[in-house]
Amino acid sequence: MSPLSAKDNVERIFKSLEDLKERNRSIPIIVEGKNDIRALRRLNFEGEILQLHSLMTIEGFCRNLSKNHKEVILLLDWDSKGKRLTSSLIRHLNSYEVKTDFDFWKLCFSMVSQMSNVESLPSVFYRLAAESGAFPHT
Repeated sequence: MSPLSAKDNVERIFKSLEDLKERNRSIPIIVEGKNDIRALRRLNFEGEILQLHSLMTIEGFCRNLSKNHKEVILLLDWDSKGKRLTSSLIRHLNSYEVKTDFDFWKLCFSMVSQMSNVESLPSVFYRLAAESGAFPHT
């Protein structure tokens, strides 16, 4: 199997982004802050996006979340704090039998040299589209 070209890679990323938008119609996304919510809205996400509450413990946040949701998508930053929060959320949410999806987070983590936070997603994706000639459906 030959390695993917840069354009193929970008197209794969855009397809993953579109899949994530579709999943977000029925599954909430958890992000760290208000700017992350704005960034996803700029990428035309229309579903529920929840901000991780800083005034509440992770345990309390997960307990409250589990009352209304059986599955969530985690999309926190890729810096050391975001990695710690993602790991902690996975552990706590799973203890409340809430399924966690962080596939898109892992895909973006592979691009960490180009971005370290959710806020930068729109600019990175539009730049990649322009450079590769692939145009996102966003």
